[in-house]
Amino acid sequence: MKKVLWALAAAAVLAVAAPAEELPKLSEFLSSCYRDNGACQQKLKDYVQAAKSQHIICLPEDASVRGAAGEVLSWLRKEENYPASLKDQPFDDGLYEASTKLYPCKAAEEPPPPPVPPPAEGSAS
Repeated sequence: MKKVLWALAAAAVLAVAAPAEELPKLSEFLSSCYRDNGACQQKLKDYVQAAKSQHIICLPEDASVRGAAGEVLSWLRKEENYPASLKDQPFDDGLYEASTKLYPCKAAEEPPPPPVPPPAEGSAS
């Protein structure tokens, strides 16, 4: 699912399309966010917008894409939120991990079980 979302958002997220094996690692992406916060925020906004439009994540009605992008970045900067091995994975894996943790879509509620009929009158207990 992560790779499908990435394929759909690749043109918007990256200026030059790159094969998945050439994507920057999450640790590299986070470092680049300190150097160029504007470009980082734009990539995050594009990712969040694509994930939202594909129903991968569900933003609350009062949340903006820009605000959600900032929350995703804040979540990723707290390394205790995810396994250390994620830092060495392509950065889109980290974006997926953060955005789905922060903005999961609720599963469709299951219908309540049918009511239990009352015991028949006159039955021996």
